Amino acid sequence: MDPDVSVMFTVPGLSLIRRSDTIACLSSEFNRKQLDIFDVQIESIWEKRRRENPKLFNGTKFRLHSVSEDSHHNSPDGRITFNLGVTCYRDFISTNWAPNAKEILQRGKQDHNNSQAFMSDAMGVGALVQTIDNHVIFLKRSIHCGEAKGLWDIPGGHAEPQELVGKLPVENIDVTKLDPVKVIEEMFDSIKREVIDEVNIPHACLSEPELCGIARNTTAAGRPSVEFVIRCSLNAEEVKAKYRQGNQSEADESTNICLLPFDEVIEMKSGDDFWQNMAPSAKGCIVLYRLYYRKIMDSRHSDQE
Repeated sequence: MDPDVSVMFTVPGLSLIRRSDTIACLSSEFNRKQLDIFDVQIESIWEKRRRENPKLFNGTKFRLHSVSEDSHHNSPDGRITFNLGVTCYRDFISTNWAPNAKEILQRGKQDHNNSQAFMSDAMGVGALVQTIDNHVIFLKRSIHCGEAKGLWDIPGGHAEPQELVGKLPVENIDVTKLDPVKVIEEMFDSIKREVIDEVNIPHACLSEPELCGIARNTTAAGRPSVEFVIRCSLNAEEVKAKYRQGNQSEADESTNICLLPFDEVIEMKSGDDFWQNMAPSAKGCIVLYRLYYRKIMDSRHSDQE
């Protein structure tokens, strides 16, 4: 396991998780716990980061507290419940990326038996996008990004509460009033939207996202990211051509594109140059997909014996 990531959840069976097998449980109990000694530093940290990078902007995000499995559901592999609150990007930068993040983690463990209790833990989304000729898409993050600057990453971003409630500040959002079905729709729709916005691939060329697990970014104090698999009906050269047309709405978030053969990605070693220049979110997605892929391969070998 790469030290930049840890596994929070992986698919329990031999199938990726579909939208229809995913539900949301929404509660203010799943919001970040507040404590004055940490909360007073939020605004100063945020303003400092804004001065360093004026392109940063605050926006509401979902906070992933935990997940639970229902093995009695009709689906062969059960149903997954996401326990969600709300947070914002300002709080994410000022807790998960705070200079004293280790102290915040320790206090969470001490006060709530949960190291993440005082962390924003804004829920990220990412996708292993596999082309029709079995290549995986990576983008080189620009210096304007809030994190993982200059590293190779998979397409990704965040599910956005504002898609459901508009541009309300986080303190004005009552998470219990959100429609759980629409929250799950936004989670699955958001990753497809990110691929379209970042790579310029048409919607019709992308499959329905399927969930392969959740990874934590240990360099960001355990920030969770939900990782998906998406199939693309274009080949690698066609994807590069779409990207270079420059019509994507988030073109300033990346500076280059790279498509690597699927087998090379699955077998990549931690000492390889590309891996060492990869964002933790991409590493987490690949680690999760490997766990799933190896279960599939083991199952096939068992069937052949």
